[in-house]
Parts: sequence; C-alpha cells; structure tokens
Amino acid sequence: MNNKIIVLIIGLLSLGLGVVIGTFIPKNEEVAVKATPTPSAYVSLLDSEIRGLDQDTIEGYLTGKGLGQALPAELNGYPGPRHTIDMAEEMELTDEQLAQVQALFDDMQSAVLPLGEKYLESVAELELAFREGTITDEYLQSQLENITGIEAQMRYVHLSTHLATIDILNHDQIMEYNMMRGYGDGMDHEQHQNSGDS
Repeated sequence: MNNKIIVLIIGLLSLGLGVVIGTFIPKNEEVAVKATPTPSAYVSLLDSEIRGLDQDTIEGYLTGKGLGQALPAELNGYPGPRHTIDMAEEMELTDEQLAQVQALFDDMQSAVLPLGEKYLESVAELELAFREGTITDEYLQSQLENITGIEAQMRYVHLSTHLATIDILNHDQIMEYNMMRGYGDGMDHEQHQNSGDS
C-alpha cells in the first residue's frame, strides 16, 4: 500500500479518536478533580480538657510558668528569677543575692498561681458556652474583658519580677546570664543604673 495512503488513514483514525475522547472531556478542557480534605491543625485540641488550650499550656498556668509572658524583659536583658536561681553557681551569686532572688520567685509564684487557676476557669467557661451553643454577644464581650484582665495581671507579675531581679545583680552577673541564655549581652547595661555593684 502506498505510504501516503497509510499516513492518511492513520491521520483520519487519530482525528476520529480525538473526537470520541473529546465528548468525555468538559468544555473548559479541565478534568474535574475532587478536593482532598485538609485536616485542621487544631484537631488534637478537641480532646483537651479545655478546647483551644493544649495540656502543656494548661499545666503551665497551673504551675505558674511564664509561658512567654515575660519575653519583653527576658529578651532585652532583664534576667528572670527562675533561671537566675538555676544558674546561681555560674553567675557567682552570693548567698544573700540567692536568698533575695528566691524570695522574689516565691512571691511571684504566690501571686500567679491563683491567677492561673482563675484564668483557666474563665477560658473554660467561655469555651463551654460555645460548645453548648449558649454564647451571646453580651456574654462574649464581658468574658473576654475578664480574661484579658487576668492575663494583664499575670503578665505584670512576671514582668515586674524580672524588673526587680535585675536590681539584685551586678553588671557582670547580668552579662553572664544573657550569655548563658544565648542572647549575647542582650542590652545596653548603662541603662540600668540601679543594678548592684557587688
């Protein structure tokens, strides 16, 4: 058979096959693809004691941990009492300094522990109102004001304790704290005229 005739036949067959296939393809020439569901990153919080808070965060409030509330102080060269106590030997704290910092830490814990419990109770009440479908706009506004007020109190306690801690330490101890915490010197120490000289 003549090669030209063979090529012509193949061309006609291909054209016919294309027409048949085209009848099964949407007019916009896009094949519909079923979307794959993307699980929420918060699914695990459904089983939490308080939905919206993971267990580590809940434990942190119950044990008086900072949970990042004192970062404006910590990251700007104001040592925190907990880490100062932990690094007392490396920072060469005197017995008097250690006792003073320990007293600050104890006072801080006494203040934040009940606030932490109060905060969790308030958040739990808000979450439950959503869960049970009893939430109202008026209650939402009132409860949020309550929660943010408690948060502000906790944050004040943590930040003010950092502020008090720096007055117990000398320049070299503050430098050592920030170096050991990985911050470099972390601040312009000349700003803190009240830091100790011992």
